[in-house]
Amino acid sequence: MKAVISGGGWLALALCASATQAAPPDTAAHGLDGATGPYATATDGVRLEPPLLVTGTRLPGDVHRAPMIIDVIERDDPALATATRWEDVIAQQPGVHVGGSGRRNGQFLTLRGFDENGVLIVMDGVRQDIDTGHLGNFFSDPGLIKQVQIARGALSSLYGGNAMGGVVSLTTVDADDLLARGEDGGVRLSVSGATAADEIGSHITLFGRQGQGVGALDGLVSLGYSDSGDIRRAGGEDAEEDADLTSLLAKGGWQIAENQRLSASWQHYDEDSRQPANPQVIEASASNPEVDREVVSDNAQLAHLWSPSATTRLETRASLSRQDIDDEASRTLTRYGLQSDGVHHLDHGWLNQTLVFGAEIERASQDPSGGASGFPDADIDTGSVYVDDTLTVGRYVDDGGIGEFDLGLGARYDTYRADDDAGRDSDEDQISPKVRLSWRPSDAWVIYSGYAEAFRAPTLTELYANDRHFAGFCAGPFFCVPDNFWIPNPDLDPETSKTWESGFGWQQGDWSLRASYFDTKADDFIDSSVDIIAGTTQAVNVARAHLWGYDARLGWQPGALPPLDTFVALSRVSGRDRDSGADLERQTPLEATLGADWHFADAALTLAWRGRFARDFDDTGDGTRLPGYGLNDLQLSWQASAPLSASLRLANLADQEWYRPDGSLGDGRSLLANLSYQW
Repeated sequence: MKAVISGGGWLALALCASATQAAPPDTAAHGLDGATGPYATATDGVRLEPPLLVTGTRLPGDVHRAPMIIDVIERDDPALATATRWEDVIAQQPGVHVGGSGRRNGQFLTLRGFDENGVLIVMDGVRQDIDTGHLGNFFSDPGLIKQVQIARGALSSLYGGNAMGGVVSLTTVDADDLLARGEDGGVRLSVSGATAADEIGSHITLFGRQGQGVGALDGLVSLGYSDSGDIRRAGGEDAEEDADLTSLLAKGGWQIAENQRLSASWQHYDEDSRQPANPQVIEASASNPEVDREVVSDNAQLAHLWSPSATTRLETRASLSRQDIDDEASRTLTRYGLQSDGVHHLDHGWLNQTLVFGAEIERASQDPSGGASGFPDADIDTGSVYVDDTLTVGRYVDDGGIGEFDLGLGARYDTYRADDDAGRDSDEDQISPKVRLSWRPSDAWVIYSGYAEAFRAPTLTELYANDRHFAGFCAGPFFCVPDNFWIPNPDLDPETSKTWESGFGWQQGDWSLRASYFDTKADDFIDSSVDIIAGTTQAVNVARAHLWGYDARLGWQPGALPPLDTFVALSRVSGRDRDSGADLERQTPLEATLGADWHFADAALTLAWRGRFARDFDDTGDGTRLPGYGLNDLQLSWQASAPLSASLRLANLADQEWYRPDGSLGDGRSLLANLSYQW
């Protein structure tokens, strides 16, 4: 069994009061073009009514009524504003963990028992999933991100492969996010730093717009640079690192008609570093020497948004994504895609109907050179269509009914064909159905239950790798192990899962509460079968697993103390091998996240505390038990004046030594800071 079980629609809505990261009162909703207000607009000329607010799950509706748990981190939250790497961004989210030693290109997310292959990451709707062994599968400068949404649960019916444990959606900043009311342009300069990584960096952003209504143009260019050194882990141990990161974001939009908008964007990431060959390991060694590594990631897209009416919209995007990792060898993944997503709302009088639908095609090509191992020369073509239909009937109890009911029926068909340079091919298809039922006796309550299936296709490495895995060695004068080579397995089946999830949401007065329980049966996990004597390694379908757990969010914003926002969040994931009955390796412990925000001077100054606490838990990979932890962060956000803002975060205040579920040391104490001036 693996150490952890293996496994873009529109991002429009900020989190409600029950979320783990509170948004300012005037950012309760964000439109597709960055507009804010009680109901976001898709274009300057078309107003979308409340039922068509859209979240990062592609499902219409507000977060409080969503049939799942969604966490949102906004751009002005100190966790994102001061972040220099993804570990900083999501460290306060319960149940979400980043493995490794803290190096940017060695970070993997785990969620609900699934590792990086079972958690889908999309940036502005474009999939990020290069498979390079010990290296990370997504690369982005947090300084260019305006919002992170974490949707938990089986979401293959909307997103396709990899969305088994959930979807993490990243949205980059655009001009409307920075322009103040009445302004047509500006410049923003930010300086940031982190003591634990001995890091200093800066961003300069130029943004503006011209005209109003039809013919209006807007655009943004942001350049970033940072330099970092060794990374201090919990307890004081250093992970060797010498890295500099250059980033670029260029975006622009054109309102070609009252209900149509064209936009284009390019996000560039380029990190040069000297670090161990396996960046997840803290120290270099003879078997893991330091190497010079360059990681380059580019994501570009051209999008068309069409809103023919106030209840209908369609967004189509063509995208090009390229990730290149160059150290002692070169590995390049190039992805071309065309995607279209739509929403249509129908009012039949006694029945309301909301259709979410889409289709996408994509080609991904791997290109190794310089003796790259475990990264075969191969291609994969994918195609998919999906539809999700929500039927709403009934009236609230206070209006004389028995409550409102939502019946959601959805399905997605995915097909893929992979082949390598030796002519071996793999051709599979998958249907991912979903059904859900929600009941709202009043505006304050939603109770839901649903069933969903999810899958993830084998990676090209798992299908076709045929290089040397590791060199042979002699354990003594009479026992030697030969070189070990991967054996291709083009007959691998996709990993699949079946999940039941039930929960509720409640919001009344000062209080809000959301909770869900999930139960997942997973089959055909892909693992590596290593035969030391024969000198072979092959990816095979081996494991069946049972995963279960819960998430809960409680928020309190006392009316008697309006400057105070508080929350408590709980998360737990357990797992067992369905064949042997043994516990799965490195489970997520029972974990609680607590926080309190106190706003001063009309919210111009906010002081905050975050605590993250976990019980001790089994690391069954080597039979040890890892200690529990209690981590405390202090945060400050200050809008000193209209142009000047500052964010500070003192992470792991007590410098406590703690361990993640993958057994690696967690973050040490660090002071992270960001100072921005805009004119």
